[in-house]
Amino acid sequence: MEFDFDLPSVSDDEVREIEVIKGGKSYGVFHVKHQFVNSPKWLLEWKRATAKLSKRERSRIDDPQTEEDVMLRRSVVIRMFVENYVTKSAGIPVKDNVWKHTTANLVAFLSDQRAYWIFQELDEFSSEESNFQTEALEEAKKN
Repeated sequence: MEFDFDLPSVSDDEVREIEVIKGGKSYGVFHVKHQFVNSPKWLLEWKRATAKLSKRERSRIDDPQTEEDVMLRRSVVIRMFVENYVTKSAGIPVKDNVWKHTTANLVAFLSDQRAYWIFQELDEFSSEESNFQTEALEEAKKN
């Protein structure tokens, strides 16, 4: 059966760059893929991320009751996001060092409570389909 309307489509491999800026300061440049939250692919990634946990830990993240439960859930979500949706990061402010993009480094950075808002920005950006549609991007550049 073929339907007579166009659905917006975004490739799973489509990558966009976002620079996170707050108060005029850059907190990094990130290359992220679009995440179709609750799509079959996303749900499989979530299942794989939680499969490594014990039954008790899975219960804690499914129904967080304490601050520790929330932090456990947050760490699983951040790791899953970094492993599956961030392809590159640069310009992250580190003292006495130069930022090196690795999964472990980025997970550590985004897991810091002071940087959680950066993860939220990236998560929101990558969840918004219009950020990945070529037509919308070209229109934004014209304006």
